[in-house]
Amino acid sequence: GAAAAQRIMGGCNAGFPKGDVEVVENREVHVLSGYMAYDQEGEPPKAKVDSGVALCKMGCGKPVQPGKTRKGNAFDTCCRSCVVNPGLGFHDPNCGGQDPDAFAKARPACDKGARCRTRTSAHLKERSHPLDQDYALGCVKEKIEPLSLKAIFDWADADGSGNISREELKGAFEAIKGICKDHLPDMTDAAWASLDEDGNGVLNFMEFASWAGPRLGLPLGVVRTARTVSVREHHPCQVIGCPCEDWAGPESSKTGATCSGCKHKREYHKSIAGDGEDMPFPEYWQTQSGTFNYRLNLTDSSVPEFQQLFDKTYLKRWTRDRTKHNPSNPAIPSGFKVVSVRRNENSTAWREYGCHREDLLARFGEDKRDGESVTLYEDVKTMRAFREVFGARADRLVADCNEWYLFHGTHPDNAEKIMDSDFRVGCAGANTGTLYGKGLYFAECVTKADEYAKPNRNGNYSMLLCRVIGGIVRYTDMVEPDPEDLVQSCLSGRYTSVMGDREKCRGTFREFVLFDSENVYPEYEIEYKRIYD
Repeated sequence: GAAAAQRIMGGCNAGFPKGDVEVVENREVHVLSGYMAYDQEGEPPKAKVDSGVALCKMGCGKPVQPGKTRKGNAFDTCCRSCVVNPGLGFHDPNCGGQDPDAFAKARPACDKGARCRTRTSAHLKERSHPLDQDYALGCVKEKIEPLSLKAIFDWADADGSGNISREELKGAFEAIKGICKDHLPDMTDAAWASLDEDGNGVLNFMEFASWAGPRLGLPLGVVRTARTVSVREHHPCQVIGCPCEDWAGPESSKTGATCSGCKHKREYHKSIAGDGEDMPFPEYWQTQSGTFNYRLNLTDSSVPEFQQLFDKTYLKRWTRDRTKHNPSNPAIPSGFKVVSVRRNENSTAWREYGCHREDLLARFGEDKRDGESVTLYEDVKTMRAFREVFGARADRLVADCNEWYLFHGTHPDNAEKIMDSDFRVGCAGANTGTLYGKGLYFAECVTKADEYAKPNRNGNYSMLLCRVIGGIVRYTDMVEPDPEDLVQSCLSGRYTSVMGDREKCRGTFREFVLFDSENVYPEYEIEYKRIYD
């Protein structure tokens, strides 16, 4: 048990994808059998082992463990971690018998693990925590979570917000480099920009894991929903520790093609038979396996249902944004007529959204056990209307994390781009304004979302009906809120979203604002006409 737990010791040598030679900090980096080795002179280091000492049969080049097994046979491997993780460079502190007292000397691990917020010097000295050298052995003593990408993420997330700022990553970065013997490149502006894919200034877990997985060589540490499926083709990324479950990029294997999910090359995504574990797609989707990205035209019988959804969420209320975004005709439409509906079936976007939802649910479960609860909002107008129209189909959303359907009005061309790729937080506010901060704005009333919709060449408008994870909601009914305070409460605090209640303070509408694109999945595009008396 103690040996198997020490995945971290030496594991950070599994730093980068396999290849030939890369340059890091002006030193040549040689990739040898799945782990990274450095040498100032540009030559791979050679193990110094006496010729008379037997070497581990796993091919790692280390001497075998001294002594004999329980059956009386001489050991033929260096340590248990090497056997459990062949070729990945994982070794125990007592690998080859170098420190037989390692387990006895290890401090007990903190029972809060990565989510410990008692970071006093006395506590940190008494108990081991993620990124401490003896943490894995301490986990064995206390029988708690082993070190994983999720554990490192939660530990770096010092304020428990569910996101990591650049400052937080910088604080944990030195500790990570210490364990990895400084085998990590510096976090430059360019490196941060490539990590912060959606431009919101912080990293969520999937953004962190796509970068850290191949560099730290640790398990993901997130339990995902499983289902039983028939044998099928997947192309998961084989880079050590990468959470990418399938190739998302050009089908051709052209040079330089990279996966839009994990940014790793096509050659690292190998075809294997599905093992039954995956983030399940909604059961009503037409496609249930593989990688896909298309828009499905729903039948004419679906149009009346979405028409009812529009009718039930219509409120004849005017705001200044109606005039601002519709200067040629600022009048409030008397109603809307749904013309057609398309469902967005995008496997990559769904996997990111689904994994993020599972992560949040797990975090909320831990908070509940610690005495903290999530306030559930059951009065969201779109959800009430959806349940009235669609009945039990409303149960497809997870109420425990405040998952709702909300509207987002935009230009038809933008709607297509959003469904094809994702929302871009860095571009937020260009159309809707930033009363509650620079984020993604959604509405529970179709009239409000329509203020930002633009017509296509046929004069029809476009509206997205999105799944949105409200999570822990920051509620405000202030007439003039402090946007920076709201943004930081979500990016650096415990909140997931902002609910601006201008229905209460101004008699208009409630608005919902999010700052992480993976909290949103645009599931339907509704094309409609404005109706005027």
